[in-house]
Amino acid sequence: MSLPPGPNDAVALFEHLAQWGELSAYEAEDLGAGPWVSVFENAGALEVVQDKHGRPVAWHLTPPFVHLVECDAQQAGRRLCFAVPEYRAYLLSILVEGLVDAGRTGMTVELEEWTKDELAPLLAELNAFLGPLEGGKRLVDFAPAEFEARMADLPERSRPFAAWDSYTLGHSARPKGLFEFALRRFGPACVAMPVAVGTAAVLRPLPLNREDGFGLGSASMPQPWNTQRFGVLSGAPITDARGQRMFDEDAPLNEVLLEHLRDAVVKHPFYAAVIHLGICAWRSPASTMPTVELYVPASGGLHDVSALVGSRGVGRMAELLGDLVRVQGYVPFGLVDGRVSDDLVGNLLRNLLELRILRHQDELLVLDDDYQSSLMAARLRTVFRPGKELQKRMVEELALRASEGGVA
Repeated sequence: MSLPPGPNDAVALFEHLAQWGELSAYEAEDLGAGPWVSVFENAGALEVVQDKHGRPVAWHLTPPFVHLVECDAQQAGRRLCFAVPEYRAYLLSILVEGLVDAGRTGMTVELEEWTKDELAPLLAELNAFLGPLEGGKRLVDFAPAEFEARMADLPERSRPFAAWDSYTLGHSARPKGLFEFALRRFGPACVAMPVAVGTAAVLRPLPLNREDGFGLGSASMPQPWNTQRFGVLSGAPITDARGQRMFDEDAPLNEVLLEHLRDAVVKHPFYAAVIHLGICAWRSPASTMPTVELYVPASGGLHDVSALVGSRGVGRMAELLGDLVRVQGYVPFGLVDGRVSDDLVGNLLRNLLELRILRHQDELLVLDDDYQSSLMAARLRTVFRPGKELQKRMVEELALRASEGGVA
């Protein structure tokens, strides 16, 4: 297929995918990313989401690539480019040529080290590339001029990849001069990551409170954090994948938008974990489940909120959120050593307080009275009843932790 001239044109796309893991049709058009979307979809890095008429509405990172939301934009961009079949084959040809040259000069120790280290993820592909080239005669046995001509005539060398090399390898030169750069950057970037089984969820800072920049006007316009997602859940959907608002535009914005946001955040697995714990805390005194409390230490901040089950400490929300997302059937990303950063926990809880889903009650966070009332009315069938089984599983998970001494 036809490839764009160079990845520098796709930097904004790489930044977006590293942050959100998904691109809507509206965003693809806004970024001018159409040609690149096709390239990465063909490479198996992006999966298309279609509407009922078969029209594409979004593209999200596929399970082998969703870990890119834990990389910086440049790392994500390189790995996406390395996945493009035409460019990957070209880089393999560079490695093969360099390895043969090393073999000719007796660099046995280096070859052994490379195949155990940098090139280990690519050995199967390198061997598959070598087979047709050798055709019964080892490449090291070719005369140097014949070998160079054979490599230069490869179809993989027919495309102009100088701009790609400059971006991914940090250097542009003739293929023979790129071996060291491909060895150091291409090989290590091809280490297979664990494949996520299930829909991914990643927690990003959302500007839903005044301290973090919330404004009704800006919040109602299409932005990455408020765009509908399908394969990588990361925000609070206010606009759909085509950039259209998902709420009644005739109603007063200050009423309809806040109410819509209260429903939107509960669809985000990280937010849902805290909201359903709040519901558990409200339900537990009148049910058979152990008492649940969200405790804010007097000397700490919101990021220090911890969960208590049966009055026993289970751990800080920062350590618990990942597993509470898994209990919902989603795969959490963006954790550092298994925990959510203090900044993100603080942002999440400030947002729930601002949206009046939670409120302070002495040293506890409890359900806001109005939100609590809505669970028996407008949200009875959308949040309360569907959430009962989930709440049971969450409390069981926390009770098990409490019995084991909680989280350090």
